[in-house]
Amino acid sequence: MNIIALDDEKLGLEGLVSAITEVEPSASLNAFRNADEAIKYAAINIPDVAFLDIELRLGNGLDVAKRLKELNPKINIIFVTGYTDYMKEAFNLYASGYVLKPVIAENIKRELENLRFPVSGKKRIYVQAFGPFEIFGDGVPLKFTYSKSKELLAVLIDAKGVTCSMGMVEELLWENEDKCHDHRAYIRNLIADIRRVLQRYDAKGIILRSHNNIGIDVSKIDCDYMDYLAGKSAAREAFKGEYMSQFSWAEKTLGNLLHL
Repeated sequence: MNIIALDDEKLGLEGLVSAITEVEPSASLNAFRNADEAIKYAAINIPDVAFLDIELRLGNGLDVAKRLKELNPKINIIFVTGYTDYMKEAFNLYASGYVLKPVIAENIKRELENLRFPVSGKKRIYVQAFGPFEIFGDGVPLKFTYSKSKELLAVLIDAKGVTCSMGMVEELLWENEDKCHDHRAYIRNLIADIRRVLQRYDAKGIILRSHNNIGIDVSKIDCDYMDYLAGKSAAREAFKGEYMSQFSWAEKTLGNLLHL
C-alpha cells in the first residue's frame, strides 16, 4: 500500500506517521509538510491513500484533495483535523474518511479497514519520461543488472506500444558504435533482465516478444508520457520541456512534443 501523509506542523506530522506505521508497518509511507511537494510526489507515484491535514498555513487540505483526485480519481482521501467544521465539505469531495486529532492508531486502523476504494495490494509500475527517464516499482526506482536494460525500456515507451524490430532497437541502443557488431544476443539478455525485475512487482506480461520484434503493453503501466498523449491535465502540467533527457535519440520525440 502506498500512503502519503501531509501536515505542515512537525509534531502533528510525527504523530500521524507514528500511528500509520503502527497500523501498516509494511506500507510505503511518505510524509510531507509542504503541499506542493506532496502533489509532485503523487503525480509520479500514484498513492493509494492520502492522509491530509485540512488547516495548512499555506492553503488547505481540501484544495490538495481536489488536486490529488485529478491525478487519481480512486485515491482514498482521509482528512485529519482538530475540528469538525469541515466535515460536510470533506465528504462532498467523496473522502474515504475523517480522523480527529489527536491521532491514535485505533482510528487510523478503522479508516484503513474501511476504504472507499479497496487496495488490492498489487504492486504498481510507474514510468517517468518527462525529465530524466526512470521506472518505479511501488515508488522505488527499479535496479537492473545491465545498464542498458532501462534504456531498452525507454525505447519501447518512446514507441508508444508499437512493436520494434530487434534491428531498430540495436540501432538506437548502440547509435554511436560500430554497426558491424551484432548485439542481438545481448538484447535477449536485457529482455530477460527486465522480465526478472518486473516479476518481483507482479508485473508479468508488460514486455511483449515475438520472433524478431519486441514491444511493451502500455495498458499495464502508468506513464506521464502516455497520459500526456491522452490529454490528461496533470501530465500536461508535468511536462516542462524535458523528455528522457539522458538519451540523445529521444530528442526527436522531444521536438514533436514541443510543437504540439
